[in-house]
Amino acid sequence: MNSRERVNAALNHVEPDKVPLDLGGNQSSIHIKTYKNLLEYIEMEDNNIKFADFTQQIADPCETILERFKIDIRYIRPRGGMIKIEEIEPLYEGKFVGLYDQFGVFWGNNAEKDINNILYYDPVIHPFADCKSVQEINNYDWPDGKDKSPFKGLREEAKHLFETTDYALSGHPSGCVYEYTTFLFGFTKVLRYLRTKPELIIAAMENLLKYWIDYNATFLDEVGEYLDVVSINGDLAEQAGPMMNLNIYEKMIKPLELKLSQKVHELVKGKINYHCCGSIPLFIPHFSDIGYDAVNPVQISAYDMEPCSLKKRFGHQITFWGGLCNTQKTLPFGTPKQIREEVRYNFECFKPGGGYIASNIHNITTEVPPENIVAMFDAANEFRSYK
Repeated sequence: MNSRERVNAALNHVEPDKVPLDLGGNQSSIHIKTYKNLLEYIEMEDNNIKFADFTQQIADPCETILERFKIDIRYIRPRGGMIKIEEIEPLYEGKFVGLYDQFGVFWGNNAEKDINNILYYDPVIHPFADCKSVQEINNYDWPDGKDKSPFKGLREEAKHLFETTDYALSGHPSGCVYEYTTFLFGFTKVLRYLRTKPELIIAAMENLLKYWIDYNATFLDEVGEYLDVVSINGDLAEQAGPMMNLNIYEKMIKPLELKLSQKVHELVKGKINYHCCGSIPLFIPHFSDIGYDAVNPVQISAYDMEPCSLKKRFGHQITFWGGLCNTQKTLPFGTPKQIREEVRYNFECFKPGGGYIASNIHNITTEVPPENIVAMFDAANEFRSYK
């Protein structure tokens, strides 16, 4: 099989010749400092290092790296990724240094830090922090999802990759209904308002849904015919389980995320890869109902996320996209031998029957030694064959 056939077989729960490998999405990428260390370690050059996402400070890996690790997927993404930032020159807002996104959220870090040593930017100024009414939310200056300017040149890029390579093509994250409310209001305030002022969170999600439907219609009109995968974000869990009561999720969040999924499936034939960190077993049946075809990043270090158990319980419902090596423990602090053994075990769990695309669990962070990254992907290539 070629890469495109391999990825689509896995997404259709058919055993391909090999487990597909991924590196370079907005949720399975590599910190830019770590990326530079890796380039030096394997004696490769990238003369045009770019951000896949500025706020996370993650790199868009060059073709040489992707070929070195035999990666099957290439990403079609606008400048800045999902969070639209016109200029990536950080500015100062009081005690923070950072940037505003298209929704008016300020992504920042401590202004006293050396800007060259800032590892990532968090949502620290929330435009709805003092919001009092649904009318205020509806009257907010929401961005225009029909704006074509972020996608200039993407059609030509996607067409070229589709026609001249055999790689599977994935879109960048192009939707975030619930999770973005935590950026607009503040994380803890949203969890409180889900119970005390649900009308505010619903109003925000409805406006976000309209934006992301328009955004996807615009984006997929440009490149949808070339994509095998569309990506959507929506963190709903932490390491011990769901962030909210499942009844709240089913009543308030699931119906709106279903509408976005249905729209994407109307627009393209490709599959949906949904990003949700943490302990997600209680959500997986709902993800399947909504129409998500795959879930990323498969955080095997979280509660009830043991790989063989996940595959046995949910392997028929969804494709697992991630789960390559424990990003919190083994990858940064283990030995290459320990990494190889963990990758081998995870492949034994996730491989049967297809439905598995292997990638690092979320982003490879700055404390990870480059030799461990090489060990992880070399082990993936050693154990990926179905023969």
